[in-house]
Amino acid sequence: MKKQLSIFLILLITVGLYAQENEEPYSISLGKWNLKYLGLDNLYPSYTADPLGVRFEVSAQNMLYSDFDQQDEINNGGDYLGKLNITPGVRFAFFKFTSKKNPKLGAELDLGISIPVMMRAGNHDMIGTDGIYYLALAVQPTEWLSLRFSKHHICTHVGDELPTAGVVSPVDYDVNLTQLPVRDDFILSAAIRPLWFLNKPQLDILMIYGDFGFFMPGVDFLGTRQNKPHKHAYYNYQGGAELEYYFKNAHLGGLIGAINVSAYQLNAFSPNISLKAGYVLPQEKLKRKMNLGINYYNGRSISNQFYNRKEKWIAFYLMTEV
Repeated sequence: MKKQLSIFLILLITVGLYAQENEEPYSISLGKWNLKYLGLDNLYPSYTADPLGVRFEVSAQNMLYSDFDQQDEINNGGDYLGKLNITPGVRFAFFKFTSKKNPKLGAELDLGISIPVMMRAGNHDMIGTDGIYYLALAVQPTEWLSLRFSKHHICTHVGDELPTAGVVSPVDYDVNLTQLPVRDDFILSAAIRPLWFLNKPQLDILMIYGDFGFFMPGVDFLGTRQNKPHKHAYYNYQGGAELEYYFKNAHLGGLIGAINVSAYQLNAFSPNISLKAGYVLPQEKLKRKMNLGINYYNGRSISNQFYNRKEKWIAFYLMTEV
């Protein structure tokens, strides 16, 4: 299992690196529009501080509190063990129609895939891995507004250490360790750049966004929709803001600060808070951001196998938006 997972991760990392070097997709002229396909540059923006978003990230987490960490020494006067999260991810614009007059406006069919892997710090035993996927239709009718409607799927898998390891944690053994929850949601999303109206590109540094997610029973062309283990927890909400500042000398890069707040009905709408502050490596403004910095999180576990457990941590991260 570890060998196959390692090979898959290497292949996915290769795709991510290739995407960074080959962002210009094939293009066909259609009157006043351009049709681009197999593109790796999307209209709808990524969310920097979204802990469950499709992204390419390595995060070394120092646990401040956890309901489920195993083999730690917290009951014996020791500390929590940390975690290393590796999240390979990629986004594709299968088809993207953009206006020849203003290439920033258009519509796209957007596919996102990421596979977060959570590992124990020190021995790197795998705690769990998730599959996060979405297929979406996104439009950008103006430069300050982006909209998206997506079919979003999360599936979970227990890591190789859990079935055999003894539990030494702040809580008793939880039978939900083997529940393997699945979420099949529809999500309505909107992202706004409110400072665009100042008509000064150097001040267009703020993005505000919001998501409304809901489960709808039934079947679609992607298969039977699943919502387990809580069959009647249908709704989730998410919102956030990002502030980017770029130095006048383009070779110096910039700074970024971001906040993400989410709430899920299956967690009684308890808030989950993620904060990021970091340095943006030199890049073209408002394009994919590679940044590194500090991430603070307090909320439900971002390992969805433990969605009903709380965790709090501070991490050093290296992230490339996809």
